[in-house]
Amino acid sequence: MTRYILAALMILAGVAHADPDPKRKVVVLEYRAGSSALPGIARLIVDTLGKQTSLTLLGPDQTHAIYGDHLEQVVVKCAGEAECVAKIGQRVGAAEVILVGVSELGDVIVTLQRIDVATRSVSGRVAESLAAGAKPTSAQIDGYLTRLLPPNDFLRFGVIDIIASEVGATVSVGGEQRGVTPIPPIKLHAPATYDIHVEKRGFIPFNTQVTVPPDSEVKVRANLQKRGAVAWYAHWYVLTAATAIVIGAGGTAVYFATRDNTIIGGGNGDTKLTLGGKVQ
Repeated sequence: MTRYILAALMILAGVAHADPDPKRKVVVLEYRAGSSALPGIARLIVDTLGKQTSLTLLGPDQTHAIYGDHLEQVVVKCAGEAECVAKIGQRVGAAEVILVGVSELGDVIVTLQRIDVATRSVSGRVAESLAAGAKPTSAQIDGYLTRLLPPNDFLRFGVIDIIASEVGATVSVGGEQRGVTPIPPIKLHAPATYDIHVEKRGFIPFNTQVTVPPDSEVKVRANLQKRGAVAWYAHWYVLTAATAIVIGAGGTAVYFATRDNTIIGGGNGDTKLTLGGKVQ
């Protein structure tokens, strides 16, 4: 029985220290202690987080629209107290509140508090001083946020869904074998560019390169052509041109590899070339 209790406690401890959801809703608010320095600092924080994380973000303007016209008065009344600020986050359905405080004591003091709405407590805090009239650089803002938030928040991903025309083809992404078709969608770090290679014995290998934006899915259709039935786009002179285009745009490679049974008309209307390689 003691062993089971200890095991349960270990599981609960693991849950308690688990990284939070990297797509959770976070409110960014601004609190000023009689200072007009760094106007728009909260919006700058929102913009930076929007580029570097997958968090669902609400800036001061969006929160004001949901909470109501008295939001600013409530923030001032809270005066940075975690339990009070957490109630604002709870009302707008957020998991956390990042409170950006600005005050002046000769230098400008910038304080970022990460407040957990569920526990109504501070889970992270960063404080920095800036010379009067100075503004934090992009690198400084990045530094504040990486110290404030867990590393998992800055890991972004995208998905590549490779759909091959043949079963049993070997798939490599970024130089790493990913399995044999059919394969499930592949989750990868993003934004990033990946080389894709699909091959099967007796077929012309498929190669392309795609750029994967964060929080998105890229579909790649690899239509493998048998070596014995060479389509017009598989001839060496067409492949040479296609390769140059592939480097600049992966979507074009998918176009060349997936078009099928399309007829291209000749200039005089009498000669037609099919993708099966037959001239009529």
